[in-house]
Amino acid sequence: MPAILLIVKHRASLPDRIKDALKRQFLDRGIDIVHQPEEAEELIGIVVLGGDGTLLRSAPLAYRLDVPLLGVNLGKLGFLTEVTEEEAEKAFEDLALGRAAIEERLLLEVQHGEETFLALNEAAILKGPLGHMIHIRVNYGARLLSIYHGDGLIISTPTGSTAYNLSAGGPIVHPQCDAIILTPICPFMLSARPIVISPQEELRASLLYKAQEVHLIVDGYVNRTLSLEEEVVIKKAPGALKLVRSPTRDYFEILRAKLGWAARNV
Repeated sequence: MPAILLIVKHRASLPDRIKDALKRQFLDRGIDIVHQPEEAEELIGIVVLGGDGTLLRSAPLAYRLDVPLLGVNLGKLGFLTEVTEEEAEKAFEDLALGRAAIEERLLLEVQHGEETFLALNEAAILKGPLGHMIHIRVNYGARLLSIYHGDGLIISTPTGSTAYNLSAGGPIVHPQCDAIILTPICPFMLSARPIVISPQEELRASLLYKAQEVHLIVDGYVNRTLSLEEEVVIKKAPGALKLVRSPTRDYFEILRAKLGWAARNV
């Protein structure tokens, strides 16, 4: 029996229109709704109801299961959960019928010691709240890319370019671009600027000097302490995440709405 995996933001209250749409478009079509992957005989997709944080936590699972990920925004901003409550029923119908508009999104593999994490948005190396400036050496393949002096460094995907990267002054990069963005945080040198590079070679980041407290943050929910002796290896993950697009709005329309860009008729 086909099924969708439903993931709901913790303590979120589902609107009646969403509950009714889930019933009409999935249950009434003979598509089961499960809450654990192992409960499904044939998983056709993952539906996330919540915000971007909930979707970020669900992305590695959707990637590993190789199924579409559909995010419905129950919050305010929602760059990743781009389907609105008003669009939800149409999006559910398209997923149920196998005609959902899907974009493949680049992910990063982030290796720290024996652990490997997947990032849809970014990996960030940050000084602690009481720490002094940190110094991060970054190699691109076998070559030195740069040494960053400041509060930290964001290594972002195009999808994540509208997240932490954007707040730090990094560029917006269309999500279909094959690229990685490096954006320094409060750099000591004004000449340290964001750079967009090809993901064909891996990045290796390490501390030049011992620091009081340094953190590796992956997509806002993985937090590891980084020591002088350790190296963070970041590379493009094989394959891609299948992210379901809004059924009625394109990327630029969503971008204009989220960022408050005025659209003028010319």
